[in-house]
Amino acid sequence: MAESSLSGVGSGIDTQSLVSGLVDADSGRLTALKTKQTSTNSAISTLSDISTSLGTLQSAVDALSTANGVGSYSGTSSSPAIAISATGNAQPGAYTMNVTQLARSQRTYSSTYSSASTAVGQSGTLAIQIGTGTPASINIAGSDTLDQIASKINGAGARVSASVFYDGTDYRLQVSGLDTGKDNALTFTQTGLELGLNVSANTVQKAQNSIVNIDGFDVQRSTNQVVGAIQGVTLALSQTTTAPVDVKIAADSQSLATKIQSLVTAYNSVLSKVNTAAGKGATKAANSELASDSTLRSISNRLSSALQTVNGTGKYNTLGAVGLSLQRDGKLALDTSKLNAAVSADPAAVTALLAGSSGSSGVMGAVSTTIKAFTQTGTGLLSQHQSDLQSRVKTMSDRVDREQDRLDRYRTLLQKQFSAMDTNVTSNNSDMSYLSKLYSSG
Repeated sequence: MAESSLSGVGSGIDTQSLVSGLVDADSGRLTALKTKQTSTNSAISTLSDISTSLGTLQSAVDALSTANGVGSYSGTSSSPAIAISATGNAQPGAYTMNVTQLARSQRTYSSTYSSASTAVGQSGTLAIQIGTGTPASINIAGSDTLDQIASKINGAGARVSASVFYDGTDYRLQVSGLDTGKDNALTFTQTGLELGLNVSANTVQKAQNSIVNIDGFDVQRSTNQVVGAIQGVTLALSQTTTAPVDVKIAADSQSLATKIQSLVTAYNSVLSKVNTAAGKGATKAANSELASDSTLRSISNRLSSALQTVNGTGKYNTLGAVGLSLQRDGKLALDTSKLNAAVSADPAAVTALLAGSSGSSGVMGAVSTTIKAFTQTGTGLLSQHQSDLQSRVKTMSDRVDREQDRLDRYRTLLQKQFSAMDTNVTSNNSDMSYLSKLYSSG
């Protein structure tokens, strides 16, 4: 509420300062509420940040939760004609290969014409069949040009592409299949037309499969991506070969180490944020609302317990056995030499430890379950904690509004009282002045 700029004119007293001082002296409760509200909002933001870090940790865990994710393999080829990619279920091995044929789509030309924009002068129906599929039927009018026929073919919905080809002298209609493989060969049926598409000599490229000889066996595919011939391996063929190509598949421990290091980084980030927020040892909590918070403490305790899960029996049944261990400060560390040795000695055991096997979800499964217990929308412990704090903030906001309203009313009352006092003082001063003048004149 605005205060009078003429405060204390009659009395000479700075009533504005008096009112403000009295209101400020009674504002302790409002100040405490606002401080608490700010601290609680900061705690909510901190919990949200920790939840985001747990999401990053979940992504790192997911990358190691399947056999394909854990089992990292790489392939090498002695020729650029064959590119290799391997997934987690590949197996080490060496192969000799030859690419004898690449997969191609069919390309066929029509008879020659002197113009692409002059009517061909033929009318009838052109049917285009792909493999054993249902033919697409295109009606051709006598007034149609090569350009218009190409447009009609493209609009027929068949897996073909039509265009006009110009060799510098003559124009031809070119029709190409969009899919490679012998099963996608094109068959043209012309009724009332003589476009020349059904002339075998006009098919300059036939639809054919790729053929790669692996260890003496011919493997055919409709594309140049050969999948399934070797477990977990994809061969990308780019050219035929005249000499044998040596292909090797081997375990790639470096790729696995990179994924595990991402897990280490994400876990340590969560732990660091939890310790900073709730405090640890002599380190004071960054936010008093979260000091020694039980929910935050349970995050680090339960994650630590999950990481120490014993999975199965044998030499490699704990993370420590493969080089991933908790340090004295609670953080994770990776010994890559130990990991490489474990992968070389028993890659299947390492995979089972991390991703599990039949009847077991592995250590990553245990960690994932723990993370979801905190982050699951609505039911997660961290989500519930945030909701509780948000409810507190709302309650505090209502109390702040009520307290501010009380102080505003108190200020108004004081202003009225001091204004009345000032008026009385002014009146008394006037009377005193009159009496003084009256007696002094006598």
